[in-house]
Amino acid sequence: MVGVESRVNVAGTTRASLDGANAAAGAAPGPLDRLMAGGRALSQFRGDAGVHIVKAGETLSQIAKAAGTDWQTLARINGLPDPDRLSVGQRIELPDAPRVHVVRSGETLSGIARGAGVSVAALAQRNHIANPNMIHPGQRLSIAGSPAPSAGSSAGPVVAPAAAAAGAPTPAAAGATLAPGAASLRAADIAAARAAGHQSIGKCYAWVKTALQQAGAVPDYLPGVAAKDAGPTLEARGFVNLLNQPGNAIRSPYDAPKGAVLVYGAAPGAVDRNAKYGHIEIRTGTGFASDYASANARTGSAANGLEGRGRVLTGVYVKPDAAPAAAAAPTAAADGAYAPGNLRLGANDRYRDAIVEAATRTGMTPQTVAAIIDAETLKDANGVWRDDAAAGTSSAVGMTQFLKGTWIGEATRAGGILNAEAKAAGVVDANNRVVDEPGLLALRTDARLSILAGADYARQNLSSLTRSGAIPADADPAALAKYAYVAHHEGLGGARGFLSGDMRYLRDATFEANVPAASRQRYLDAAGGSEPLAYRNWLSDYIDRRIDVTRFMNDSTGVAVPAMRSLLR
Repeated sequence: MVGVESRVNVAGTTRASLDGANAAAGAAPGPLDRLMAGGRALSQFRGDAGVHIVKAGETLSQIAKAAGTDWQTLARINGLPDPDRLSVGQRIELPDAPRVHVVRSGETLSGIARGAGVSVAALAQRNHIANPNMIHPGQRLSIAGSPAPSAGSSAGPVVAPAAAAAGAPTPAAAGATLAPGAASLRAADIAAARAAGHQSIGKCYAWVKTALQQAGAVPDYLPGVAAKDAGPTLEARGFVNLLNQPGNAIRSPYDAPKGAVLVYGAAPGAVDRNAKYGHIEIRTGTGFASDYASANARTGSAANGLEGRGRVLTGVYVKPDAAPAAAAAPTAAADGAYAPGNLRLGANDRYRDAIVEAATRTGMTPQTVAAIIDAETLKDANGVWRDDAAAGTSSAVGMTQFLKGTWIGEATRAGGILNAEAKAAGVVDANNRVVDEPGLLALRTDARLSILAGADYARQNLSSLTRSGAIPADADPAALAKYAYVAHHEGLGGARGFLSGDMRYLRDATFEANVPAASRQRYLDAAGGSEPLAYRNWLSDYIDRRIDVTRFMNDSTGVAVPAMRSLLR
């Protein structure tokens, strides 16, 4: 090994060390010998604290051992291009002096290592401990003075947390300067619930992206495919890497707070699939979750520190709240009428996360999405949306009643929300082809996916109507909800005709099939006997009764809902 056998070259020759010669002669080392053998003792004696002056015959390995470190560390901090070549009188800077920890009753090596900010393996190696589970009270352990910065961390000071029991995860990073905000905590709960009972399907990044977006922690579905490269993307959206914060107390993934996003790279030399893509997961209240849930981090037990099982933790990303949370629920006055905090769902509050996610991913407001979904969804007697609804006269299934062909079309439409979700679920391949049709169709009863697909379908229709000039580009959220329902009810071509007044798209039986018998004559009389105009007026009134974004607001102060007839041309 480099630096183990080579000696300092004096006058062009290689000499044995003086200590070695004395030992060979059988002479016991004297005080000076012992002083010379301890590099730091010599430097302190000469007034050069933290520096060792190389003596004849010394190797870098000997100097490192005496200083309580290794030759690689000395070579690195001294910039030695060739650790085998030392010169008498050369100044070798040393790391901070090692500390000594006296083991107390009940302590474990992992707890001591965590408190000192070093790995169990390094502590065991430094103290020649063959079995890390076998230490005893009174035992003296040598501990490096200042642990090297972890991967991805700054060189700032590290505050060590109190010693803990072996492998016991800590719920939060003691001493961390930032804490995850409400959206991040919500993302952790969403990730944990979705991943419960799942085995990994190689979609860790996709599932974490979904949880973050669904919770409102990010405004979009994060780009990129390699989890190990997620750091810059997260930072661009307001996340901070705790490992880069001076004073952080992250010794292992278990020190990360709930809601933190953990990014892993591969250990040096790894060549497997994870070396290419890395791994990402969210710290939950009970463990870690991505496309599977586990009580253990990717690196294994807490005793492994930041590196284990071929993985290295490179980032612990948290996104704090922009401001301290208010004691009361946010209102329209505080955050705007269309803010997620002003969303009211009543009996359907269980679908809040899905509505907020759909709003985030489509660019519509949560209240607009809720109004659209509510109008399209079958309900039970208590007004609760039914995610298991099935039409008796068509192939429509699920909360938003997608026909078989329409659902498949949305799932295979490149760039669509359902397309991304279907790929993540493994029912559509990378070329947008269905590989599991029964599995894909069964997803229609997944309430979250049904809401996402329904909102995305509405957004597409609204975009098409806007491009064609059928609706104004600056339509407000209350009007968009009504326009979306027109497109849902009449289809895109019919919506254009309905809004413009060109009712030639109607079939002969449309009026009778839709307008209740008790109301037909009244609408016909008001329209001068014109069925197309009567139908147009009836549907306008019907939409006004069904679509009202203020029904989904805690506070609707200042919100004006336009009458459908005012939106017609």
